[in-house]
Amino acid sequence: MVELGQIDIYMEVSMLASHNVLPREGHLEAVYHIFAYLKKHENSKVVFDDAIPEIDERKFTNVDWKDFYGDVKEAIPPNAPEPRGNYVHVSAFVDAAHAGHLVTRRSHTGVLIFVNKALITWYSKRQNTVETSTFGSEFVAMRVGLELVEALRYKLRMFGVPIDGPASVFCDNGSVVNNTTLPESTLAKKHNAICYHRVREAVASGTIQVAKEGTKTNLADICTKLLPTAVRKFLLQRITY
Repeated sequence: MVELGQIDIYMEVSMLASHNVLPREGHLEAVYHIFAYLKKHENSKVVFDDAIPEIDERKFTNVDWKDFYGDVKEAIPPNAPEPRGNYVHVSAFVDAAHAGHLVTRRSHTGVLIFVNKALITWYSKRQNTVETSTFGSEFVAMRVGLELVEALRYKLRMFGVPIDGPASVFCDNGSVVNNTTLPESTLAKKHNAICYHRVREAVASGTIQVAKEGTKTNLADICTKLLPTAVRKFLLQRITY
């Protein structure tokens, strides 16, 4: 159901899926709660809206990265067909719930990717490493989001779909946004260096552009946290649910 677009239960299903090997009675009770929810929300649907989103370009910082990463460019498939039709814009919302797993204290990554206003990719999964700070977990989430965006852009080009500029990526962590938009920002935590340079190089190549999104309006929250009903409804309405 989640793969078909039932995003409002994605976080809960993702958490329960980690207990498939050794489920307990409490997990079965949680599954009953999900089905009780679905019984009251059986008509939910995702609308594939092809309209161009209204994005405030003033949120993004345009700087010269050549002194740091040279003339790096986005990888373009050499055998892609000639682009035809209208241009599309790719945008993504990224979030992480720091140390959300009570047993392992691993964080949880959530990513939503849109082509124009149509939700195309949704991702909710526990991270593979234990991060000691919110900054670290958010940067890991940014790297995961970047790789999903790159894969989608590559696929669109192989379909012959023209892409309008870099993908717009929104994150609610100010430190991560500063480190990916200001070349002079330095990294204090060495173990985050791979994610740090991976994302910054993508910004330098024009693959993505990063801006800050308020915590209350970050759509990826629906994939990382167990939210109150009012907040859940607010976010789902913005996903045209």
